[in-house]
Amino acid sequence: MSPQRAKAKPSLKTQTASLIADGHVLGWREWIGLPDLDVPVIKAKVDTGARTSSLHAINPRQVEREGRDFVAFTLPHYPGDGHGRMDCLAPLVEIREIRSSNGSAEERFVISTHILVGHHKLKVEVSLANRSIMGFPMLLGRTAMKAGRFLVLPSKSYLAGKPEQR
Repeated sequence: MSPQRAKAKPSLKTQTASLIADGHVLGWREWIGLPDLDVPVIKAKVDTGARTSSLHAINPRQVEREGRDFVAFTLPHYPGDGHGRMDCLAPLVEIREIRSSNGSAEERFVISTHILVGHHKLKVEVSLANRSIMGFPMLLGRTAMKAGRFLVLPSKSYLAGKPEQR
């Protein structure tokens, strides 16, 4: 019986190139679509240190529609975002205490919505926050990227390209 030859394991460079080609690699910033909110494209910072994704929302408030809880809020206009100022309505998941990167905790509305990242459509939870002093209107947290779904290359930007509208 002859010994079986071990197959050579692809190099990290080859594996990364394959992941990039398949759209499973993100840079430190990406274009994100929010189809449930009719937002074609918005800039997001990819943050593996943040658990929950976050979206800049003006005047978020809880409202009731047909016996269900929703959050009404306004998205401001950002240059290059593909939309102007928009009034939005999304189902409320819960009001959750979220701890920011500076350690302070605040209660935020959390919605569940689809996001488009390249050709991927994902259902994620997003907290609504005042991100007016931040550089990006959206933060894509690690639970949206779930282990094994994406690889993040912090030295690159916009690897996924503009979201594919469906």
